[in-house]
Amino acid sequence: MSELIGKNGDQITIRSKLLAGASAMAFVVYVSATSASNAQAADRPQVWIELGGQLERVDGGDHPFLPPFAANPLPATVLQSPIPDIYSPISPAGAQKAPLYDYGEEGKLIFQPSGSEWSFSAGIRYGRSSDARNVHQQGYASSQYPNALYGLPNQPPTATLREPLFADFKSKNTESHAILDFQVGRDVGLGRFLSNASLGIRAVDFTSHSKIGMIARPDAGYFIQKAGTKKHPRYFHAVVHTDYMASAYNTRSFHGLGPSVSWTGDVPVIGNENGALTLDWGLNAAVVFGRQKSKGAHHTSARYYKGGATGTPPPGVSTVYDHPNLTHNRSRSVAIPNVGFLAGFSFRYPNAKVSFGYRADMFLGAMDMGIDQRDTKDRNFYGPFATISIGL
Repeated sequence: MSELIGKNGDQITIRSKLLAGASAMAFVVYVSATSASNAQAADRPQVWIELGGQLERVDGGDHPFLPPFAANPLPATVLQSPIPDIYSPISPAGAQKAPLYDYGEEGKLIFQPSGSEWSFSAGIRYGRSSDARNVHQQGYASSQYPNALYGLPNQPPTATLREPLFADFKSKNTESHAILDFQVGRDVGLGRFLSNASLGIRAVDFTSHSKIGMIARPDAGYFIQKAGTKKHPRYFHAVVHTDYMASAYNTRSFHGLGPSVSWTGDVPVIGNENGALTLDWGLNAAVVFGRQKSKGAHHTSARYYKGGATGTPPPGVSTVYDHPNLTHNRSRSVAIPNVGFLAGFSFRYPNAKVSFGYRADMFLGAMDMGIDQRDTKDRNFYGPFATISIGL
């Protein structure tokens, strides 16, 4: 279970980084606000630099690679497990789950000429996550058969055989995303409410890589041979089992750009121009035109082992199947709709701002996550964020 512990540990580390970063931001803002108050500067900054981070939940991961031996094809019932016992507690699909969270970083530069209601901005958001697992599970298949020594003193009528079973899964998943925005905006006043409407261009770069290897003996059986005479029978057993192997890798990506629009604003709660608390909101939408790619390969094989009449090793080894390496390489031009929102609050000062909130960005059908056939999935990023802005 070390892989699960490591995953939870990563989430704790991410939360610690976010809290530490927020504390550092608050300290910097306090120093900046104090300096601004003492200076009593009347002019607003024309250039703003914004830095921050987000704990992002990433949706739209890879399809698990599940060859036939990786699950029981029969439906689950009260008396039947849907998967072999050796695939518990971690199933082949569970071993391939991509990380749900990553820690994104962002930066933004805003220029607003003095006395103008227009602004120009360039921003980038970047995130990356990686997760590797090495799962080993083992057990035994048991069976009873007539005891060849039955009739001798202290010998039971049956004997029990135990044949080892095992399942080994190794997987590695990585994901990265970059979102760039170039916008021109204009301040719009609605009574006490301040807002900014912007038009621009959004460029995105999404990639994901996955590798999986499996070796499994999910079940084993026995057959009994009778020998000797009718009056003095003798019984011999032989073990039979099938060992399976499989491997796969997949690389997916989407690169594109397109027009974007956004509308952001804030509502004053308390304070004045020298320091205030505001509620922030924002909406954004875009259509991103680009190239969607998916490339990969997979291979499966199985060998059947049959023991000799006295349980000795074969001759009895045969190949059940050894499928050729199957590959796919798809590429398609697509138009991806993108919608998003944010909600939060800010501590504002004449030349500094600290913001906290929750943000989501959804790219509909952005990635081809299929294996042998195209299957598009949304790529969504959402979670809490924190930023600090300094005016120059």
